[in-house]
Amino acid sequence: MKMIKIVTVDDHPLIRQAVRSLVDEREDMNLVGEGSSGKEVTPLVEQHKPDVLLLDLSMPQSVGQEGQRFQALPTISRLVERFPETAIVILTQHYVPVLIKGAIKRGVKGYLLKSDDLSLNLPSAIETVSKGGVFFSETISRNLFRGPKDKSETVNLTERQIEMLNAIYSSPDAPYSEHAKNLNITESTFKSHLTKAFKALGVTNVTAAMIRCMELGIVSTEI
Repeated sequence: MKMIKIVTVDDHPLIRQAVRSLVDEREDMNLVGEGSSGKEVTPLVEQHKPDVLLLDLSMPQSVGQEGQRFQALPTISRLVERFPETAIVILTQHYVPVLIKGAIKRGVKGYLLKSDDLSLNLPSAIETVSKGGVFFSETISRNLFRGPKDKSETVNLTERQIEMLNAIYSSPDAPYSEHAKNLNITESTFKSHLTKAFKALGVTNVTAAMIRCMELGIVSTEI
């Protein structure tokens, strides 16, 4: 059983305690580091190389310095570039669409609101993103990905490509060879279709493809 290493940075002690309690209940998860300010984020990731970083967006840059706020989006960009193996999940009390889209654009793999049922969603989010998937809370999925679609925006995907993208979304940790076998095609054919799907979607990797498909309503965002 692979142990999922987790770091959490949040200035609210009760949230850190909740995370600690939920992680302690899981035999496959280990909370290896905690922080309470923006300046601790990068050092903690450098030290522990976690599989998952749980990150608050609204907190001081340093403890006791409420006037200087954590610059979340630039930090996320740097972390994604330097530590691509660490999946970032935002855990915040604020539902701000512009901020959510900015974080997604910069490479976060999940976004949860503190008003969600964390006992249900947080372990699932950690497990999902650690396997290469994406996870957004019900509130965010409903408002960000299930709203009215722009009918003028079309993407030329074949039925087979849509089937493949849904298969990856459902089982993000499964190897391409397994997906290909389930679809009765060769792995090379699977990869060829996927490359063409990426081009049609205007993306270069699986995570970006999944989020783009969620925006377009191509895959189900039911949690």
